[in-house]
Amino acid sequence: MPHDTPSCSPAERGTPVAALGLDAPERAVLDILRHYCVSFAAPAREGWVTAIRAALDAFGEARGPHVAVAALAALQVLRRTRASGFRFNTPDCPDCAEAVTGHERLLIAALRAAAAGRDEAARAHADLLCEGNGGGRVAAALSVLAETARLRAPAPVSDPA
Repeated sequence: MPHDTPSCSPAERGTPVAALGLDAPERAVLDILRHYCVSFAAPAREGWVTAIRAALDAFGEARGPHVAVAALAALQVLRRTRASGFRFNTPDCPDCAEAVTGHERLLIAALRAAAAGRDEAARAHADLLCEGNGGGRVAAALSVLAETARLRAPAPVSDPA
């Protein structure tokens, strides 16, 4: 369902999601996080309901609720730590959903570092995301989310040379 934001334009969407090489669980977590962001930006749209449904669909009835709560917890810590707004692309617009904003890119980078057990890198990305306001708690929450969703470290890029 397209959204009704008049500023929706390809130039403002950000980096194509495909450029990040997300696997299915990572993409599902991104979608879940975006639906929660919709809940905060437009409460009447009840994005939290869609976030929970997306978690159940992607991770099953046993793990889905835990992923949904871990994703919400990570966003709540981020919201308390970050001084300014978090720019996200709506999951409801098929075109916008295929791109990531700079803020989303930092969030995914921190999440991936946490999944790989690279705590210092996760903290560095979280610090940038939190505008220098101490991203340690955000990195810790993303580590819980990565573990709960059973995210794996991205495969190393091989050098063709």
